[in-house]
Amino acid sequence: MTPTPKDPATPLDARRRFLARFGALIGASTLGTSTLGASSTRTGTSEAPSAAGRAAPNNPLVHAADAWMNALPSGHRMVWDAFTTAGAVNAGRFCNNWIASNGSGYDLKPTQLGAIIVLRSLATVTAFTDAMWAKYPLLGQQLRSTDPTTNKPYTINPFMHPERGDTPAQGISWAPLVAQGVHFAVCAGTTAGLVQAIAASQSLSADAVLADLVANQVGNAHQMATGIVALGRAQEKGFTYGGGA
Repeated sequence: MTPTPKDPATPLDARRRFLARFGALIGASTLGTSTLGASSTRTGTSEAPSAAGRAAPNNPLVHAADAWMNALPSGHRMVWDAFTTAGAVNAGRFCNNWIASNGSGYDLKPTQLGAIIVLRSLATVTAFTDAMWAKYPLLGQQLRSTDPTTNKPYTINPFMHPERGDTPAQGISWAPLVAQGVHFAVCAGTTAGLVQAIAASQSLSADAVLADLVANQVGNAHQMATGIVALGRAQEKGFTYGGGA
């Protein structure tokens, strides 16, 4: 019998493997793009899809790391891909509109809708809470813009502050989306690059920084091998692509 393929486990051990394999290649000045090379790395322990290795002919493999996507509502499903700050704004706006118009046009509730926003490359930093932005200044530096109230890099996640219409988030907030059941797929490859850069710049343990970031993500956030992998997995599971950029 052919051995069942295995994926490594999803928690911190898998993230450490990301660090070991990709961290040395990623510098703080290229966090937005160079981490995408990690897209072939896999996290999560693979479920045994079937005796033949697949659920059925022409169906994709099944993995435990992607199981959270299966659990989302299936009435209608969409996924938005954000790999820039502007893309995160678009993804949030499009997702908001999709939920609202399904309600006004079809009398559907958010609990009937499955929605995912993929945060990868330059948009990855928006997946972490204010506490992390204050603790690790490099996160705010990735926006390459300054807070008009301080004239310094942001020490808050703009996507958690809709009252601040002067931020790059343009009033888009993750909090109401989370409240409506929207989930976030966060690029672990880019997260690994951020961890390496933060640890080096602040003389900290990479493992400690990684644990901190993973424990302090916005609601309904899931670390995935890479954002591009998450985007593909979502579409395989019936989530229609909704843009972003």
